[in-house]
Amino acid sequence: MRTPWPLLPSLLVGCGFGLGPNTPDGLLWAYTDTAADADADTDADSDADADADLVDPEIDSVDPDRGSTDGGLEVVLYGQFNDDASVRVGGVEAEIKSVQPVRGELHFYTPEAGEAGVVNIVLDSNDETAKLTDGFTYYTEGAGLPGMVGSLEWVEMVGDYWDTPTDKGTAFFYPIMPAEFEWGLVYAPGVDDCSSDDSSDTYDYAPSLTAYELGSGSRASLDAAGKTIDFSWDNTYGFYNGNVVASEFAAGATYDLTEFDPANTDEVSSFTMTDLVRTPASFTVNVPNITGAAPPLVSRTMSIAWSGGAAADGVFVILGLVNSAGDAFQETVTCHVEDDGAFNVPSDAFKTSWPVNRQLNIQISRYKLASGTIPYDSSESAVIGQYTVFGAGFTK
Repeated sequence: MRTPWPLLPSLLVGCGFGLGPNTPDGLLWAYTDTAADADADTDADSDADADADLVDPEIDSVDPDRGSTDGGLEVVLYGQFNDDASVRVGGVEAEIKSVQPVRGELHFYTPEAGEAGVVNIVLDSNDETAKLTDGFTYYTEGAGLPGMVGSLEWVEMVGDYWDTPTDKGTAFFYPIMPAEFEWGLVYAPGVDDCSSDDSSDTYDYAPSLTAYELGSGSRASLDAAGKTIDFSWDNTYGFYNGNVVASEFAAGATYDLTEFDPANTDEVSSFTMTDLVRTPASFTVNVPNITGAAPPLVSRTMSIAWSGGAAADGVFVILGLVNSAGDAFQETVTCHVEDDGAFNVPSDAFKTSWPVNRQLNIQISRYKLASGTIPYDSSESAVIGQYTVFGAGFTK
């Protein structure tokens, strides 16, 4: 039935209209729709047999526009559609939570995806479709796995025997598809164990990590207690890379990722996170005495001891035996040890000869592991913080 409306008497003269016997005095009512023209459909218009309020589907945006391959993420589609609307994500039908045509909001849950990547979103409504090309990005679920790998290291040069001893810092990090990775295994196959780069049974830990390719102009910033380190993307090496000066480094601190802008890429989103990297406190190497005026004499089965500062998560020992020409390393031994203050280098750690009066570079690095979570895929930070004491000795 059409909605009644009042008409002036002058408009009704000669048209067969008049006061009905039961109408209030002075109020005239319009013609009533016939039974043949009655509204028989289910849409919202008052004379819906004309379907005047049906709209062609359109997608303005979706939020959020990325999520885990596990699916189940609630997403809001903004646009126009009718009550019968449905959604496909990457060709798979999505579970609808609510359809609100008047508000222009359709809430749905993402379906599970077989692999990570960018997919289209298709909106079906009133036998028409609308497509948002590359509208959603699936990430591999990363809970419990590293999703950012790197290192922030401060190197303290000790001993008066260096020509130009200069403390310095370096840092690098990059986002990866979540994968198994353990920093300790980079140095040795186990705790309180060593490996050599010159051996028939050389330990070779090369995890399969897939890095996201970020574009030129990508930027990132770390901040700890007012100390800020700014990075730009290094296209040559494929990671954020830079030197760190004393005014930017804080020992025993936690650095947050306050800016992460992966320009020119759809592979990973911008985000911030707390606890990207933690740095150990400064400490002292007591044995061998590498802090004196002359390098100490060291044996093949040397003892190492250190003290000071809060305990770290572990220690890396790197021993580089310089070759006879003095321009490269004859052999490098790396050890991963507990931070219990002392370690004895095994007698079989060095696989080559042990010449007398050869320079041996000695690096003792305490390290800390962070626990920050990357928001878009729930993966964890594997950016390691290191404080390294660097000295040298001569073999005996």
